[in-house]
Amino acid sequence: IGRMAFIWSDRHAALTATALLGPGDVALAVSHSGETEDTTEPLQAAAERGATTIALTNDPGSTLATGADLVLTTCARETPFRSGATVSRIAQLAVIDCLFVGVAQRSYDAATTALEETYGAVQRRRRPTRRTG
Repeated sequence: IGRMAFIWSDRHAALTATALLGPGDVALAVSHSGETEDTTEPLQAAAERGATTIALTNDPGSTLATGADLVLTTCARETPFRSGATVSRIAQLAVIDCLFVGVAQRSYDAATTALEETYGAVQRRRRPTRRTG
């Protein structure tokens, strides 16, 4: 959609990247609990650099949320088992998809062009699919 976006799952990589952020940039941190230091620390660093910060969390009173400029909350019950995290992940992905659509709508023509170009770049490299049966 014509916007640069990066994701880091490693705290050191995230902190390195936030060192280059400033006013006009946006940092989005995602954490169900809002208390994971691997998420809270880079968002705080981004805020200190002047970037707009967004927290996506299930707990609006969490450390992540209270340190962010904007808070987007989900409502998903988490279980103690890793497979139970599916519910919270789906909720987070739904919010992120809404953000994507919202940003694309703000510059519809440019976003449409960018989507067509990126789709075409991949399509030219696809092998024809074989039908079986």
